[in-house]
Amino acid sequence: MLNKLSIIVFIVLLATSVWAEPQRIISTIPCITETLFALGLEDKIVGVTENCNYPAGAKQKEKVGREIVNTEKVIALKPDLVLMLEDAQRPDIEKLKKFKLPVVTVNPHNVDEVLDTIKRIGEITGTKERAEEIVFDIQARLNEVKRKASGHSRPKVFLVVGYRPLITTGPGTFVGNILKLSGGDNIVLNSRSPYPEWSFETLIEADPEVIVIMDGVVEQREVLSDKRWAGLSAVRNNRIVFIDPDIISRPGPRVIKAIELLAELF
Repeated sequence: MLNKLSIIVFIVLLATSVWAEPQRIISTIPCITETLFALGLEDKIVGVTENCNYPAGAKQKEKVGREIVNTEKVIALKPDLVLMLEDAQRPDIEKLKKFKLPVVTVNPHNVDEVLDTIKRIGEITGTKERAEEIVFDIQARLNEVKRKASGHSRPKVFLVVGYRPLITTGPGTFVGNILKLSGGDNIVLNSRSPYPEWSFETLIEADPEVIVIMDGVVEQREVLSDKRWAGLSAVRNNRIVFIDPDIISRPGPRVIKAIELLAELF
């Protein structure tokens, strides 16, 4: 009798361990979608948003909204895991939780927390080993960036996220953390707003050595033809770089590409 009971318990535990891993996953934000694909979970993803444009396979997935999540669509897809970004999606998170949906949130604010998030999603989805491999690779590449930067001076950097009006980023933001890890010194030292508006007069006075501009904010020809920029060191020395906003602003596994690109420039 004892042996039969032991066998039954073993079977129950085995079934529980197998089915504990989610089989129908919804991602409601691009950085999480990119992480899921990097973990090799594309076949288990049943829904993403219209903003999830990378990798190419994400575009083929069922859509559950854009900035706002379509609750009815999420329910219809019968997910056993809905992954969301806490700070950016609070209203939608609360709404989905009211329908007893299996919501799990992550909330990375810097690159170290991105690595922790990748590991956490790996644990939740049964891809712990793959997550550890990704984190190890990113950490190794970060260490290489630091090694190459050692002994070099840190240039003064200004990042443009908006042009009319001129909007930049503070040091406490995710993007600000990337600038620091890349070897640059953000000229925005203190700001009540994470993305403050700056005047050209203030920019000229600070005179950054490097200007980083997110693609789509302004055309390079417009910057170079604007006489207000002409006196800046970065313009005179042709140290202006345009960067894909997706790799620099999304707290996901591609962030290392942004750091390597900027580090090379700095």
